[in-house]
Amino acid sequence: MDNKRISWQRKARRIPLFIGAVLLVIFAKPQFPGILIGMILIFLGEGLRLWAAGHLQKNEILTVTGPYAYVKNPLYIGSIFITAGFCILADNIYLLTAGFFMFCFHYIPYKKKVEGDRLRRIFGNQFEDYDEKVPDYLPRWTPYSNRKVTWQFRSLIENSEEGILLIVLAGIVLILSRPYWGLIFSLS
Repeated sequence: MDNKRISWQRKARRIPLFIGAVLLVIFAKPQFPGILIGMILIFLGEGLRLWAAGHLQKNEILTVTGPYAYVKNPLYIGSIFITAGFCILADNIYLLTAGFFMFCFHYIPYKKKVEGDRLRRIFGNQFEDYDEKVPDYLPRWTPYSNRKVTWQFRSLIENSEEGILLIVLAGIVLILSRPYWGLIFSLS
């Protein structure tokens, strides 16, 4: 029963994200400076996510290499860049504001508590030291660890980042094609 409830709660938390994405595409009005700025932010964000996912070994080791050597939440930072990029690309300040509000006041506090508790339980004092010395969102200047671990494509796949990449690419195509939908669908 508990696992079913947790699974349902995870799915329910995605509903506002799905609604926001649909609204973003429906009301998209991409224009030149926003297209350029939005694409830069999206690619920076996804690049950071790809880098982080290739280092992350969930629940196996405490990941302190790659971007995790500088900041605790590189995946979230990447997501913030992607969200801002999509909103700027679509020229929608309202969803940008709503997205940042939800991210800052709902998602971040929730994930910090859940993930912090899980990492403390699994890694104990090792995580406590990392948590104390590595900032959540503004990277430190020097790496927390000098340990060298290479980026792993296997880790990227295990962390399902290829799915996120496909969603990002599909979102770009949908938003950039939005001004032409009237032409495409009126030809029928």
